Amino acid sequence: MVRLLQAGFIAISNRLAAAIAAALALFAVIRHWFLPLEPPSRRRSKKSIGDRPDQATRLAIDAVEKVFLRDFKWSFRRSSGSNNGIDARAEILDEGSPTGKLLALQIRPILPQKANAGDYIYRGESKHLDYWTKHSLPVYVVTVDPESGQVLWQRVEKRLCEMTETEWSIAIPPTNVLDASAKLCFDEAITSDPESLMRAVFALDRALMEEIQDQTTFFVWDEWVNTSSIFCNMRIYIGESQQEKPEVEIDYHLRAHRLYEVMSKLFPWATYSYAEPISEYSGVVAVHILEVELRPEASAYIEAEKFLEQGYPQEEEPLAPEPDDFVTEEEERAFWRRRGVSRGPQEKDD
Repeated sequence: MVRLLQAGFIAISNRLAAAIAAALALFAVIRHWFLPLEPPSRRRSKKSIGDRPDQATRLAIDAVEKVFLRDFKWSFRRSSGSNNGIDARAEILDEGSPTGKLLALQIRPILPQKANAGDYIYRGESKHLDYWTKHSLPVYVVTVDPESGQVLWQRVEKRLCEMTETEWSIAIPPTNVLDASAKLCFDEAITSDPESLMRAVFALDRALMEEIQDQTTFFVWDEWVNTSSIFCNMRIYIGESQQEKPEVEIDYHLRAHRLYEVMSKLFPWATYSYAEPISEYSGVVAVHILEVELRPEASAYIEAEKFLEQGYPQEEEPLAPEPDDFVTEEEERAFWRRRGVSRGPQEKDD
């Protein structure tokens, strides 16, 4: 009887301990979400990343994001105020793991003008098309009808565009509806060679690269470690400031064995070191605080882009050195004066 009572007390104690541990873990997670770990204190920076989209564009981006996250099971990253006409990018995942394959999206909350052939006509700015084709970016235009919610897409290829001095237009078939059935069309069209993928990332991230150049920058990642590692809830703090709100937040949910696998695929232009030891909340969430810098190649890329955008250099032509026995006109006149002859250089061969 005593043994049974002892066993009962032990079982109750074990259950109580497990319940307390679970409650503490839940409390730690909740505390982490409401009071996330912050990077080291920094002075305030005057710089900011670009203009934010208006309300209608944000709602259109929300609608497109749902398709890529829910139906495609890809990641989706909004652009932070770049001037290249790209509003977001979708990144292909392989069972939750990053692949580096991406496509750029220009998203507009409009219903394009319908042509006689039944296609819709979308119009854009020439400067954006020039930038995309120059960098070989795989760009898709996506239109969202604010009233019906219909979402259409079309890949931007110069051969499909009609251009004027100020704008370009492209036909969008009414069958190009952005839903789960369109996933294969996007997947097959994206290049897979590393050089092209890296060129696309550099072109898309140029605004971010310029923003963090010569700035103290921290990337903060959360890692769920209770199952297979999932890296999520990324925050970017730029400049030496005291504000709690990050300049950039990206709601990634990426599977990887190491954070390096994620950083090297998504941000190949960056190098990083750990600013602080990895912090864990009850063995559930680990927080990685990285101090990030541009690679020398990324800085060179920015300078090369600026140089190319300025056009051909306008410089004074360098002068060739004169030979050692070269005689100037003044020296020749002095020679003839000494000989009592008034003779100019033009007469020396007479």
